[in-house]
Amino acid sequence: MIEKKDMINPVFVIKYLICKIKSIYYSCYIDDGNGRFIIQDPNIKLRLKKNKGSKLLVNGTVIINSHIGGINPVVISLGVDSILEIAGDFSIGNGVKIILEEKAVLYFGGKEIESASGITSDTIIMCNKKISIGKDFLCAWGVFITDSDWHSIGDQFHQADVSIGNHVWIANNSSVLKGSNIGDNSIIASQSKVINKIFTSNSMLAGIPARVVKDDITWSRDV
Repeated sequence: MIEKKDMINPVFVIKYLICKIKSIYYSCYIDDGNGRFIIQDPNIKLRLKKNKGSKLLVNGTVIINSHIGGINPVVISLGVDSILEIAGDFSIGNGVKIILEEKAVLYFGGKEIESASGITSDTIIMCNKKISIGKDFLCAWGVFITDSDWHSIGDQFHQADVSIGNHVWIANNSSVLKGSNIGDNSIIASQSKVINKIFTSNSMLAGIPARVVKDDITWSRDV
């Protein structure tokens, strides 16, 4: 909430207006839904590129914010005929890169039960064909998520869909690679690598490659 004392500070007013103008501008990129962008830090650049036939569907508020003072730009790039859908409130921190190739589909469920859902900072999501990420997603910094090897190895197919269930927490510097299917209410421990395997709900995953180290876990964003 903006207080009266803030509105007499010219620096604050300028920053507020910059954020307001940017928020309105980037909200114009939304093709369908009742959503909007809110830029919370005037120092963070949002580089949003939509190629021919691509669609940005937003139902909720997408907040672009700064984590611990970071100012690296947020990059969102939609390839030809691709679809990015954000179905609820979602936050995206500095340095996050979301890349969709031609005809790719990337889905975020947004916030439902937790106080927030989103990506902290400096994470890369590269979607070649299909990635689905459920509600109440909590993603720390330095995470890599992709459904493709982005090159061929012998006769091995480079792509396999990725599914991340509802209420999944991915800790820092982890990777979720092609063919991964992570059940609801799970946690991926720091510096883990998940690839081409199905994991049941309420699992704690850790290691390279990741394996179940604990069953029947529960977690909450707020302490």
